[in-house]
Amino acid sequence: MNRAFLTPTPWVQRTAVALLCAGAAHASAQADIDQLPLEQLMQIEVTTASRYTQTALEAPAMVSVVTAEDILLFGYRTLAEVLAGMRGLYVSYDRSYHYLGNRGFATPGDYNTRVLLLVNGVRFNDNLYDQASIGTDFPLDLDLIDRVEFVPGPGSAVYGANAFFGVLNVITREGRQMPGPHVSVEAGSHGSSKGRFSVGTVDAHGGDWLFSLTRSNRRGADQYYAAFDAPETHHGVAQRLDFDRSTQLFARMRNDGLALTLAHGERTKGTPTAAFSQAFNDPRSRLIDTTTRVGAEVTRQLQPTLAFTGRLHAGRYRFDGDYVYDYPPITVNRDIGVGQWWGADLQWVSTAIARHKLAWGVEYRRDTRIQQLNFDVEPPAQYLDSRRHGSAVGLYVQDEFALAPTLTLHTGVRWGRQSGSAGSFNPRLGLVYWWDASTAVKLLHGTAYRPPNAYERDYLVDLPGGIVTTTTALRSEKVRTTELAIEHAPAGGTRMLLTAFRSKVSGLVSLGDAGVPERLVFSNAQGVQVHGIEAEVEQRWQRGARLRVAYGWQRARDAASPQPLTNSPRQLLKVQWSDVLALGSLDVGKPGHYAVEAVGVGARSTRAHARLPGYILTNLVYSKRFAAVDVSVGVYNLFNHRYADPASYEIREDAIPQDGRTYRVKLTYAF
Repeated sequence: MNRAFLTPTPWVQRTAVALLCAGAAHASAQADIDQLPLEQLMQIEVTTASRYTQTALEAPAMVSVVTAEDILLFGYRTLAEVLAGMRGLYVSYDRSYHYLGNRGFATPGDYNTRVLLLVNGVRFNDNLYDQASIGTDFPLDLDLIDRVEFVPGPGSAVYGANAFFGVLNVITREGRQMPGPHVSVEAGSHGSSKGRFSVGTVDAHGGDWLFSLTRSNRRGADQYYAAFDAPETHHGVAQRLDFDRSTQLFARMRNDGLALTLAHGERTKGTPTAAFSQAFNDPRSRLIDTTTRVGAEVTRQLQPTLAFTGRLHAGRYRFDGDYVYDYPPITVNRDIGVGQWWGADLQWVSTAIARHKLAWGVEYRRDTRIQQLNFDVEPPAQYLDSRRHGSAVGLYVQDEFALAPTLTLHTGVRWGRQSGSAGSFNPRLGLVYWWDASTAVKLLHGTAYRPPNAYERDYLVDLPGGIVTTTTALRSEKVRTTELAIEHAPAGGTRMLLTAFRSKVSGLVSLGDAGVPERLVFSNAQGVQVHGIEAEVEQRWQRGARLRVAYGWQRARDAASPQPLTNSPRQLLKVQWSDVLALGSLDVGKPGHYAVEAVGVGARSTRAHARLPGYILTNLVYSKRFAAVDVSVGVYNLFNHRYADPASYEIREDAIPQDGRTYRVKLTYAF
């Protein structure tokens, strides 16, 4: 027998620490991340890559993490802004929804279906559009987020469908992290206002409670669209149609390995773009998103070497869209989508076999209702009434095998099947070599799939004189990715990484022009390939200063077309700097912090093959605590840069202008 395995290896030590941390997390208060020493900040633990706790350096993935401290320092207002600052990601906005691009992919007509959104490990994509909401329709106030983890690359071997280009996990805060009542108010440009009340406590029996209610409103500025610049269409100016009103309710309880969660969100959004061939500048056009999610989680240490996690969850999502058309007579066309579901997720993690960490589990989701309606309100006329139900099931197993003290093999496979689609096996393979205690070289390979959703399958609408949406026989999308990376986190406040990747996608489902005026169609595109590199350097200093620079270069191309992919930038650049700002005699209490963030996105093509120039947006935020009041003042798009995002096929305009310079002032009082 090799005597090297008779003594605790670094892998065994790391595994033991991870298990102890996981067991203690539910029995003691979780320390705020900004209080950790620099060494621990650089070796922060993540849970998304393998569905159990490990350090980012150990994980078979290149995980990006944004903490509650980051959200405060950089003044993020939506989850979309959080993601826009992450390595390899970029965000587009069409004045209705925010869309996430990842490593050169941002398919028009896609509602973020290729990213799996989790909240505390539970799927948040709905069962109708498979939508991952990241804008104001995301039903969670950012003040309640402890950290956001993003794992790029295919994750179907662990999570199944929708984990196509990445997995996004939002981990919420606990009541003990926000003790007592909190009131937060803010105001900003374009008539923006927001108020939040929350209360956190720990009861006499050790139960951790958190409750929060948020209400926000944005009047919005008038929007100009050159495609409608004519006297009969108000010279292209949409007046008071960019409004956004939302309500968010969140409640969570945790006690002795049991956690209960409720999240509810309602949003009403104006549609100034007159999408889907609507009449321009009609105040009756609007979208309403309503979502409710409930969940229960149980964690148990069944044996010293066997841990169990069980989850039950249920959800409901409803979309209401009022579209005004001018086919005689002018009428309101109403589009309704409703999805309801419940599901269960059971997982076991075992370290009973020497040098192995085995995880296996089963997931089941029952889609009790998937309904789509489209009709004219007056005079009544119906164009769509689609109803379906179904189920999704997945079985998976993965193994973390210490081949040697410096070499770990990660293997995994998952079989999944969804109603209306064939079953799919998806493996993953990861090899992590420890060059030294602070440097890991990772070779990663994995596959993923995504079956077409109910919207892509069933939405067949033929409006008189308006847009026609059809669909063809669709098959599941598939992606295969290989990645080679090196990650370095030495003692102190330094972290560096460099990664090269290559992905091949087949059967990409996309919305496109059917070749007939006013007709759109969902179809499977030809193969798409992308390759690129990403690099990131982060440095923290004991005095409180920090710097992070991330750069990405990627090239995505369609094998069937010489034209570049729509909304696919070649380069991405992210720079973040923050430091303590002492104001001398003006300071009361501790000094405040200022933070500067620059987000650069390279040139992109529109669907009409026009070239939009690249841009760099700069944001400046100052934050400080005065006694029990936290103050944050932010200026966004500091230099008032004019830029636009490519539009999808349902919008007449080829590009959508974005906001110029905006402001926000936020006050938070803790009783």
